[in-house]
Amino acid sequence: MNIRQTIILQFLSIILISIGGCTKQETNTYRTAKDGKSYGGTFRINMVRGNPNGLDPVIINSKLADDIALQIYDRLITFDSSLNVIPELATNWEISPEGKLYTFHLRTDAYFHDNKCFPNGKGRKMTAHDVEYSLTRCCDPSTRSVHFWAFKDRVVGATEYNAARLAGSDSPKNINGIRVINDSTIQIELARANAPFLLTLANSLGCVVPHEAVEMYGKDFFQNPVGTGAFIFEKWDHDRQMILKRNPSYWNHDSAGNQLPFFDKVNISFIKDDKVQIQEFTKGNLDECFTIPTEFFDNVVDNATRTPKPPYDKYIFQTKPAMCTWFMDFLCTKAPFDNADVRRAFSLAIDREKIVRYVLRNAPYAPAIHGITPPVMPNYPIDSIVGFGLDLVKAREYMAKAGYPNGKGFPTVTLHIYTEPRLVQVAEAVQKMLGEALNVKLEIKTVQFAELLSLAEEGKINFWGTRWYGDYPDAENFINLLDGSLVPKNETEPSYPNSSRYSNPEATEALNKAVASTNVQERSNYYLKAESLAMKDAPALMLFYEMHYRMLQPNVRNYPLDAMARVVLKNSWFAGK
Repeated sequence: MNIRQTIILQFLSIILISIGGCTKQETNTYRTAKDGKSYGGTFRINMVRGNPNGLDPVIINSKLADDIALQIYDRLITFDSSLNVIPELATNWEISPEGKLYTFHLRTDAYFHDNKCFPNGKGRKMTAHDVEYSLTRCCDPSTRSVHFWAFKDRVVGATEYNAARLAGSDSPKNINGIRVINDSTIQIELARANAPFLLTLANSLGCVVPHEAVEMYGKDFFQNPVGTGAFIFEKWDHDRQMILKRNPSYWNHDSAGNQLPFFDKVNISFIKDDKVQIQEFTKGNLDECFTIPTEFFDNVVDNATRTPKPPYDKYIFQTKPAMCTWFMDFLCTKAPFDNADVRRAFSLAIDREKIVRYVLRNAPYAPAIHGITPPVMPNYPIDSIVGFGLDLVKAREYMAKAGYPNGKGFPTVTLHIYTEPRLVQVAEAVQKMLGEALNVKLEIKTVQFAELLSLAEEGKINFWGTRWYGDYPDAENFINLLDGSLVPKNETEPSYPNSSRYSNPEATEALNKAVASTNVQERSNYYLKAESLAMKDAPALMLFYEMHYRMLQPNVRNYPLDAMARVVLKNSWFAGK
């Protein structure tokens, strides 16, 4: 670390202390649990992306919000640390032979958190009616839901229900394909087989909420979440911290019979500078440090072995190829990026190898020179997808073909990004590369993460930097970002998850055939066709495939790192207490 870095860190640390950021682990009384485990303590975690946009499941559109939601809500299904599907609120389920009817059998011992929205403040039992209510909210535009895409033209009656609500009608009152059989059984009927549908229910759209909380808090439900999860929402000081407390009535137990969770509290801070985050971690003020600042990467990690260097080797060090791809999205429906040749020119003018090696110090898994799907999906060979590498000659040819020889006449473009340190560094590199290669003037504008998502979905910006964390382990979750059938016909309506509003009917047809197939190899072949067709049009400027790095304090136990980097704390505990 050089003198300048040290001075900056000391200055930022003073600021952090002054605003009450992190504090050293408070004194706790630890209780003995079975199998050598212990109850108690406050797990302190930081999220550098800042505040979530909200904790109402229907508006959750970021990993940041979903990581917090995982603590507060339960879902019908979830994933284990190897990303295998396991039960959560559903104890088991059956899928009909033709793949269209799902029958879920629910737990009868799950209760909503105690909250003033219930009579006498006592949480009630969760039933199938709550599941129906929660899934129906995903299709109701009045909730500002971003999850209708998962039900549109898939669940019987969902599209009709959504259209009626958009038209101001309250008929039909329910979605025909979501049916309560009894208090502990619910069925979901699809119009046609859709192999990844089950996996989508592990996304935030599968979180179960009580109608009492939504009705009591109204528009403020997003900051007053009530679920059945392992931790209860207690406090949210915007831009500073969020506090969750242990749910003493949680239904889940570990294999030794210990009631989960083990931690008494979870303290989430929102320090946006990853350099301050790692400093607070090494001072013992955080129990987890996710991601390593680019400036310090060479000091922390041996690049040849991806193992920690002293003194960082005293921490629990975890690495995992990530189910995450970084890219810059184009708004494909408006000039100048409605011209595919402009998008191709931009894509060919970027030296991804240089960005990975020199800007990001080889921290990513690999440059994204293939498709949008990261190289971690089983039975999905992304090497067969032809993407974009560096080719300045072709880049200039495409710009000339589009009518902008040597950048002449091309408008100044604004690249919107959010305050993620590495994204800022990459944006500056892209700015320089496009200027030198294509004589394009690029201005960079930084906004808050939630604002960026909103602007992108509403079609109010035409070039922005972002990343996509997989919501479930299937290539469809990434190719979905390019699915033209998800683009609303009315351009004033938000478009999610296809914020680029890219459309290619042939690619969409291949994707539809893929999800309808029950044959794994056939599905993979159609996915490859859909993604290959889309990538030829360069709907996004691909950057790199992510690699996860996480450090934990030596006393943290049972907190594995998966390819989705999910924050699952209900099974973890502090050792040596």
